[in-house]
Amino acid sequence: MPGNFEQVTAQLTALVRAKTADSRARAHSLESLPGHAGFSYSFVLERTAPDAVPAGKFVVRLAPPGVKISGPADIVRQARVMESLADTPVAVPPIIWYGDEPEFFDRPYFVAGFVDGFKLGESALPAAHLKRLARKGIATMAALHNVPWEPRRAAWGEPFALSEELKRLDYLLDRPTLDPAVVARAPELRERLRSSLPAGARIGCVHGDFQWSNVLFNEQRVVALIDWEISLVGATLLDLGWICFFSDPGSWVGVDPGRGSLLNAGEIVDAYAEVAGFPVSAAQVRWFRAFAGYRFGVITCFNLMLHRRGKRDDPLWEETALSAPTMFEHGLELLG
Repeated sequence: MPGNFEQVTAQLTALVRAKTADSRARAHSLESLPGHAGFSYSFVLERTAPDAVPAGKFVVRLAPPGVKISGPADIVRQARVMESLADTPVAVPPIIWYGDEPEFFDRPYFVAGFVDGFKLGESALPAAHLKRLARKGIATMAALHNVPWEPRRAAWGEPFALSEELKRLDYLLDRPTLDPAVVARAPELRERLRSSLPAGARIGCVHGDFQWSNVLFNEQRVVALIDWEISLVGATLLDLGWICFFSDPGSWVGVDPGRGSLLNAGEIVDAYAEVAGFPVSAAQVRWFRAFAGYRFGVITCFNLMLHRRGKRDDPLWEETALSAPTMFEHGLELLG
């Protein structure tokens, strides 16, 4: 929203002056950041009377205007989730302020510290070094899954059952407007997943979109896990299945979604099992990998339909949809 830079800058300046009680504080150097569940900007905070919040670079994320504040648009929940992890081994951006006071942006917001880091796919470091970093990324995922969720219930909410995850996808799949050639064997995979639902899946804090584009590194370690829009308390292997899916060429046609990971799905599972501190069932891992392909395949079919009907223009889904039948086929293969 480049046209709104001046307005957002003025709103940010009002916010930082109110929060710091520094009448000469100001926000400037606003820049857009990537993201789909809100509007995100980096900015520089200038202070004349530094206190607990010094001058420096920060990030503000705003809920999209005119949408229901729930799910991925619940910006305040995202802030609370990250704030709840501040005293854990899971690196997250430091949360400075959050709220929904109408006098600032007229919609929910949070302000976090800017974390300077890179994504694996963007680095020119030697492959062996990047591979070590990738393993540290998997260790961060395991650390998240070991964080006690019960004391963080107020931020995260109650556990979400796998059966409910499947029902949520029914809303997207059960539509006559989907392309039958793309949706292919999705209904068959859905029934196989339902009939083999894992019993006793381990419950914990789940990022929900754990892929390499959401992990920031420096040369030694993970510096931040970002984009918590669909975090939940649920089966922890949801995250493992998801990152494996994006690192498995068997689910894709003509693209490399896991570029930069340097670990294949088997290596990811082995790295996770080495540091998890709890048993990792091979059969359950296969189910969650199949479910990840089903989940993303259904999302692809739905978004392709929206694009073709002119409801949400995004030609990228045409390219992604070339792989959707393969996602469903590979999911069936994984289930045996």
